[in-house]
Order: sequence, then C-alpha cells, then structure tokens
Amino acid sequence: MSTLPGWRTTTLNAAPAIEKHWRLPGFRQAMALAQAVADLAEQLNHHPDLLVSYGHCTVRWTTHDAGGVTALDLDAARHTDALAERLGATAHTA
Repeated sequence: MSTLPGWRTTTLNAAPAIEKHWRLPGFRQAMALAQAVADLAEQLNHHPDLLVSYGHCTVRWTTHDAGGVTALDLDAARHTDALAERLGATAHTA
C-alpha cells in the first residue's frame, strides 16, 4: 500500500481489510492511541477493530457493508496515522 506506508492488507471476518501496528512506551500510551482512534471512529460513524496490549496498538479498518476496503477506510487510515504521529507512536511491522 504505497499511499499508506506501514499499512498492510489482511482479512476481517473473511472480508479484505487494512491494518497497522504501533509500538508505544507503555499501556497508558497504547490506550491513549486506541481512545483517539475511538473518538475518530465516532466522528466518522465508522468503527475499526482495535487490539491493545502493553506498549502496542493495532488498528484494522474495513467496511462491512461493502465487503472490503473502501475510500472511507483509506481516509480513516490517514487520520489514524496523524493521531499516532501526534502521540509519538512508532509504526511496527510484525
């Protein structure tokens, strides 16, 4: 995904999705990123899957109604990148 560095294609409930994983200093920082993404999701009325553990946060976007990745997911991913950058998260390729 050359337009979205660090994002990779995956599946969610058998539908195409995009995801990215970040490292952060600790659990509170990982939760802060998850909360920022949750706030974004509420604004967009479009909700990702989130996985949070100590110092890690993974975000996965897909549009269930469309059965895959749409422009809305790509836009949400760009916004997510900006939030992660502001919070000092480091992209991590697993």
